[in-house]
Amino acid sequence: MNSVYCPIDDEGHYIQLHTIIASGDAALVAHRDDMAIKMAIVYANYTLEEVEENRSKIRREQEVWRRIQPDFETPVEGIVQCLDLPGDTIEMKYMSGGTLSKWLEHRARPSIQLQKRWFRQLAIGLHNLHQRRVIHSDILSRNILLDGSLNVAICDLGASSIMPIDTIMANAVDEYNCSIWTDLCQLGLVFYEIATGRMTSISLYDNGGSDNAVARFPSRDMLPALGKRLWARDIIETCWREGGYGAAGAAGILAKLDKLHVPRRRRR
Repeated sequence: MNSVYCPIDDEGHYIQLHTIIASGDAALVAHRDDMAIKMAIVYANYTLEEVEENRSKIRREQEVWRRIQPDFETPVEGIVQCLDLPGDTIEMKYMSGGTLSKWLEHRARPSIQLQKRWFRQLAIGLHNLHQRRVIHSDILSRNILLDGSLNVAICDLGASSIMPIDTIMANAVDEYNCSIWTDLCQLGLVFYEIATGRMTSISLYDNGGSDNAVARFPSRDMLPALGKRLWARDIIETCWREGGYGAAGAAGILAKLDKLHVPRRRRR
């Protein structure tokens, strides 16, 4: 392959295309040994300005990781473990199960027991982000990874915002109008995909032709209908009400899960 079309890593080496496991507008993730390494997309024909623009986005995300996980030896529950931040890269634990979106697309619907486990793990992860005064802003099933034991964890902090450490998160919005409530709304959409097997394409930035850089909490009629017999109906509906979980935030999901009785499926 022409080297012009082969990306270059942080040390100036060409990246083997078969090692790339994810790629976006400005960054890619390559699999090396037991790590997933996120780095800026750089090609041989890029100008210095293009290189710096993409690398600056990695450095911005590094700051988010430093807020969330200052000790690389101590992972944060519900969030993919960061192993190191060398140069303009982010080294993370490799999650062999791939993305939740692909898992849901290609597998049978998970059991209710597994669904509840995923709900709990994701709620804990989001709660831990908010406790560290970080708004994720991009909670989507493609930004959730599974390990080999089917545990889920939140990843991709490239769109996240760091708030001042004394911020009252229930009242806070970032420069894009994202908040813990928009995070919870997005988490509710992920829960919907898990519980129903139906994928959604709803975006907080679909604003009928207005400035798409600014998020809007969607009205209820923009969100999917929920069947009355859906076991997670109340959890999801509360995610879809702005401020629905009150001062508890994402921790309120855990309280609902603890109180929830899900009838076992009858054996045939």
